[in-house]
Amino acid sequence: MSTISLPLFTDIPPRTPLCCQVLTADCAHAVLATWRELEQRLQSKSVASSASWTECWIQNYGDIVPYRFLIAESGGIARGVCLLTSGVGQKNGPFRIRTRHVGTAGEPQPGSVCVEYNHVLVDPDFRLEFIAHIANALQADPGWEQLCLDGFSEQELAPWQPHFPEANVRSRESRYFDLRAAREAGQSVIDQLGKSTRSNLRRKLKQYGTLDCEWASSLDQADDILQELIRLHQTRWQAVGQPGAFASERFRTFQLDAVLKLFLEERVILFRVRHQSETVGCLLLLVDENRLLDYLSGFADFDVKPSPGLTTHYLCMEAALQRGFDAYDFLVGEKRHKENLSNQSRQLCWLTWSRPSWKFKTLEWLRWLKARCSRWFPRGGTRPAAG
Repeated sequence: MSTISLPLFTDIPPRTPLCCQVLTADCAHAVLATWRELEQRLQSKSVASSASWTECWIQNYGDIVPYRFLIAESGGIARGVCLLTSGVGQKNGPFRIRTRHVGTAGEPQPGSVCVEYNHVLVDPDFRLEFIAHIANALQADPGWEQLCLDGFSEQELAPWQPHFPEANVRSRESRYFDLRAAREAGQSVIDQLGKSTRSNLRRKLKQYGTLDCEWASSLDQADDILQELIRLHQTRWQAVGQPGAFASERFRTFQLDAVLKLFLEERVILFRVRHQSETVGCLLLLVDENRLLDYLSGFADFDVKPSPGLTTHYLCMEAALQRGFDAYDFLVGEKRHKENLSNQSRQLCWLTWSRPSWKFKTLEWLRWLKARCSRWFPRGGTRPAAG
């Protein structure tokens, strides 16, 4: 009788622990090549942790924001990589502070790329171990006073929090429309909006009549829409006395570079709506894990075109529904159309953890004093009665 030899559990080689190293900016070319290989192997569809987004950030901000990389290997295979930056021009109250950031953040204002849905690129099997290595590397670095984790979802932030107890976490609502649920229900976008929004949209669409929609399918078309978006965006903000995002030449160049790379990778959508040969609105959306992120926009003046933001977003949402996207995310910020056109929300988080220092003790005392003064000397009121 022949016997079959079955492998014992002891025959399975143990998982090789992660080996991490910090690499300087001089190694950027080699690290980005590894980054792309890892991204492709993991089939990651995240924008904020993509090699292309990171490379564009380095090209446009790397000369003013110091940065380095932390890369992890196991068994001779790259398992995780992240960008660590040293904030420039960062302040807390009246004090300038030395900060560390994970991902494309830490730029001086104005001109920040305002990263959201941020996270590190890592093999899921090594995620907790890699985050522990990053936390240890940061804690061993004496050159910073405050750590900032910018724009992480609650799920992505959770593994970091045990390493930085008593951190301050500021959460902001990111509203979105669930396209997948509408598709599964066999309904259009407008069917799942509130009654008043449905009525308002139908009235506006009737008022417009024929509207022409463009979903950019070529690089030339995408560039044309982006250039008009910039013009509309700047005109509208400057009309209310604000500089507009594209007043920063670095930010403008970063967007032009990023759109070129990400559009070719099908990670950027450029969308435009026109009425009687005049533009109603232009949108730049990032494609992140099959979600559309409302990143930048430019709209006609309200006096020229009625409800241009509401109309443009709604038409883009209907187009996105037909193209199979899962969600249309308006990101953080208070704007009326975000509430009207969304039916779900999630929280994005900004974590700060400060090392004990005289600066932060002074800030705590000043804030305590301000709160105390507000209590005892309220504006327009009288001092509260004792007891």
